[in-house]
Amino acid sequence: MKRILFLIPAFLLVGFVDAQSLDPNASYIRKNYEADYEATIKKHALNKWETDYEMVVYEINKQCDALVTLVDEFESDNTNIAYQAIQKWSIDGYKSKNIAEFKKLQVFGLKELMKMSCDWTMVQYEYDKQVKAKSAF
Repeated sequence: MKRILFLIPAFLLVGFVDAQSLDPNASYIRKNYEADYEATIKKHALNKWETDYEMVVYEINKQCDALVTLVDEFESDNTNIAYQAIQKWSIDGYKSKNIAEFKKLQVFGLKELMKMSCDWTMVQYEYDKQVKAKSAF
């Protein structure tokens, strides 16, 4: 019985420690696109959650996962859907900058999209929803 009681706090501790670190997608983006990561994803997570650092890390992980998924799922036939989603889910004050960046895109990749300030979880959700609807008719 003592062993079971010891394992419960150990599992909770492992979950707590893991929840406070960057996941692989966020770590990759931070390492490879440091300046854009700092200026967009990290900046907006800090603005949203201020000193709740656990939520800042959660937000960064969520945004990076969505951005990587969006890039992986993107198909050029759905460029307009991506464009509309980026416009709709631009962070306040960044819509015109995001539109200008999108119009310069040669490749729909992380390097290019990292320059935009969006709620990537919502962009990815909107993109998936619209692509599914488009294929339904």
